[in-house]
Amino acid sequence: MDTRTRALNLSRHYLQTLGFNGFSFQTIADALGIKKASLHYHFASKEDLGLALLEEYERSYKDWSEKVESLPAPKKLEQMLLIFYKMALDEKICPSGVLCSDFNTLPKNMKKQLLKFHEFQRAWLKDTLRQGVREKVFRKDLNIDATADLLLASIQGGLQMARLRGESETFKAFTKNLLKTL
Repeated sequence: MDTRTRALNLSRHYLQTLGFNGFSFQTIADALGIKKASLHYHFASKEDLGLALLEEYERSYKDWSEKVESLPAPKKLEQMLLIFYKMALDEKICPSGVLCSDFNTLPKNMKKQLLKFHEFQRAWLKDTLRQGVREKVFRKDLNIDATADLLLASIQGGLQMARLRGESETFKAFTKNLLKTL
């Protein structure tokens, strides 16, 4: 594995466990056993590293969404929630949730990239909810926009509660009940 990939992997871990402001280039360089200047060869700044992380998260989410495209809406949502459940098992927070808590301290370009990623996730969720209504498995009176926002906010909050309590199963039970409301 090359240095850039190893740095991104470490950064992903630090982001989801410490927050974006909870680690530095030096933290990553030390963990990799390299000089900080060597890390600058791959990323000009921490902002560039953050943008690379966001681009990677978005690409990964797009790839995943294409894999589940043919599933019925409830299965798509279950698969999405499984991603977040795995984070709960590892006592991690969703990258969007972490970056939202650091939002006021993020560079302008990272804020724009984070919003773009959020809007992509939200659009996918809204499409999936519409699909569920068409499939007659979700309530026909569902307010798609409000429900998508409710689900996203609930997932973020649920991950934080599970982490706080050290109870990943709390998240799993919570999301099962959440799906029943649809």
